[in-house]
Amino acid sequence: MISDEKLQAKVGDLLGTLYKKRFAALDGLKLKMLLQKNPYLYRALGATRAQDFIEQLLVARVSSSDETIFGNDFFEPLALFAAEQAQIGKSNPAKVQVGSGAGQDITVETDDEFWAISVKSGTNIFNSQSEKGQSTEFSQTQARLKKVKKLFRPIVGYGYGRKAVPKKPSPVERLAGQRFWHLLTGEQDFYLRIARAMEPFATEHAAEFQRALSTKQTALLREFMIDFVEVNGHVRWDAVVAFNSSEVPPRRTSVKSPSKKTGASTK
Repeated sequence: MISDEKLQAKVGDLLGTLYKKRFAALDGLKLKMLLQKNPYLYRALGATRAQDFIEQLLVARVSSSDETIFGNDFFEPLALFAAEQAQIGKSNPAKVQVGSGAGQDITVETDDEFWAISVKSGTNIFNSQSEKGQSTEFSQTQARLKKVKKLFRPIVGYGYGRKAVPKKPSPVERLAGQRFWHLLTGEQDFYLRIARAMEPFATEHAAEFQRALSTKQTALLREFMIDFVEVNGHVRWDAVVAFNSSEVPPRRTSVKSPSKKTGASTK
């Protein structure tokens, strides 16, 4: 069993990295990036007030960015850590490595089996085209491993969610949530322990990020009001849609930072 101390230390380290990237993504966010979202959707949802519109755009953007960051910088390295730690103390430990093949994040090799694992965030990550590509990558790896004469197990592991066991055998195993973490660690409740290990770090990080988010929202709203808001505070939808979709993008008013006072001349 992976100790609470080791798990909490790893989770804390990963959350530190995750929040650094969250802050960097937020800092680099520009109004024009928000306005690339579907304007018709937000018009249909009835976002008429400028502050509501900006808030909804910002939340949607941050949520989308967070899912990507979390998959790459939390679930993937945590899965590698979990698989490695689970082998410590075994008389004949499996060899756990970062995957070298395309679409493979982790490989686990025993005397009899070779697991090629692709780590994903949630179960909705694949569309039909990307799923086909993943299966092709696994097939190519299997072809290279034929000489090894080991059971090849191609696995797609999802950090959260649930995947039903297929009624018919599938060439690729798809394990989500509890089943995935159990495979890596041998612990039935490891998926619960991940959330518990976050407790000391999540509150502190979240409060700091919320302050930064509020500051960014205020700055974006100020900029948005110059070209896209009526005097009554309502969104100018023609201007928003034209900026998003017109053949020739309309020019926006230049926003200049306040000039710094240099003081009186000494000459």
